[in-house]
Amino acid sequence: MLFELANHHSQGAAAAAAPRPHDEAAELAGAGESEEQRNRFLVLRLYEALNARDARRAQELLAPDLEWWFHGPPARQHMMRLLTGAETNDGDGGGGFVFSPRSVDVFGSTVIAEGADDARQLYWVHAWTVGPDGVITQLREYFNTDLTVTLLSATATKSAIAAPKQDASSSSAPSSASSSGPKCLWQSRRADRAHKSLPGLVLAI
Repeated sequence: MLFELANHHSQGAAAAAAPRPHDEAAELAGAGESEEQRNRFLVLRLYEALNARDARRAQELLAPDLEWWFHGPPARQHMMRLLTGAETNDGDGGGGFVFSPRSVDVFGSTVIAEGADDARQLYWVHAWTVGPDGVITQLREYFNTDLTVTLLSATATKSAIAAPKQDASSSSAPSSASSSGPKCLWQSRRADRAHKSLPGLVLAI
């Protein structure tokens, strides 16, 4: 399913928003920055733009024909509503959902972010794909779903997974499988996993 970011978002909130630390870091990054670091900064800047309802800035980071795929309760398609301009208001009742990733891991062109709402009742995972021209071309979104990311051909992308960039709360979980077979790169890590069961899916990259 393809969506184009709406152009009619209000710019007032974005203008008043203060710059975030990782935004400044991205601006100061030099030519020696790795592909994984660039992709991570790109996704973090997108979250900032979307949470500020800054349509212009978000548009610069997304391909115009962004491919979006969703798994979860239909009522939780907050990202789709943000991308299409349908969700612009703050407050309760499904409006103004804020995506604040608690971990961001990078495997080559794939960026995995996960987070939860303040009450930890809603758990989400985003798998972003960054194209060769430096814009995001695909999003696979999982709401209240446990995700496992596997690499089908480890030898084909060995350099992309040798040292994935992670933050302090990374939930990356490489397996001990042979490099010639499927390799587990990442698994969901929820605080309530011990006493709350969710549907599980596998994403192969």
